[in-house]
Amino acid sequence: MPYVYADLVLVVNLVMNYFLLSLTAALTQARSMPWRLGAGSLLGGLYALAVIAAPFPFLTLPIVKIFISLAMVVIAFGPGPWQNLLSRLACFYLLSFLTGGAALSLLYFGAISPGSVPWWSLPAAAAVSLSVVYLVWNYRRQYRWQRENRVKVRLRFGSAWVEVPALVDTGNQLWEPLSNRPVIILENKALSGILPPEVEALCRQERMDWGGLASISNPEWAGRCRLVPFSGLGIKRGLLLGLRPDEVSLFVDGKWVGGQPALVGLVNQELGCGGNYRALVPPDLFVCGDAG
Repeated sequence: MPYVYADLVLVVNLVMNYFLLSLTAALTQARSMPWRLGAGSLLGGLYALAVIAAPFPFLTLPIVKIFISLAMVVIAFGPGPWQNLLSRLACFYLLSFLTGGAALSLLYFGAISPGSVPWWSLPAAAAVSLSVVYLVWNYRRQYRWQRENRVKVRLRFGSAWVEVPALVDTGNQLWEPLSNRPVIILENKALSGILPPEVEALCRQERMDWGGLASISNPEWAGRCRLVPFSGLGIKRGLLLGLRPDEVSLFVDGKWVGGQPALVGLVNQELGCGGNYRALVPPDLFVCGDAG
């Protein structure tokens, strides 16, 4: 009959529970204190020890396990609203299943008998869980940042309007040197049907030059077009086709507000994944004004 060391069971469960509760706090943005996390972890460790040492079959009932898990979460983070409590409990279970599944996978691929679990399996499983949590947290942070910095932009060219979703990009510091106007980066396909054929053909060129700009015969659009110098990744001195719109409006805080005069720089590529945004708006474009 194999021996079970009570102190080892308690310490291992205490450490793993603290790890899982800490990750739960990070993912759900729940406030807690180290002593509260430790108290919740200790309850889980004592329960695991009781299951092994005490001959009480009811301890393994699902309702008891749920009650212990709920008590751990309440001790670690406080009761709070029931919506927060359920989300934290669900996150705690998800992380527990993820860590347990990672440990079983390591044992399976390592051809190790479950009865002889090596010491490194739990740290390795914790590392796998931590990596997954980091990826999820990073994706969530980027999604929230994009959602909070997303606006709608309306551009008017003559009597034609175009409205596109845009992202406020603090890294967009592009200005047109002659007019000293900020530049909105826009997918050229967003202006399909508005641009005359010769300008659309110019947009599809890989390299812009002054000769292409001089070939525009439409006087109205010839007066709108500019070449904007820029530098980017792998491009030290590039030229971007810029268009001067008659009006720029931004949908901010539930209403349309006027932006300061700007140029629209056209790029022959998709900016946002799946069309989440089709333009990059510089922060300098925002001014106080009402567009109706």
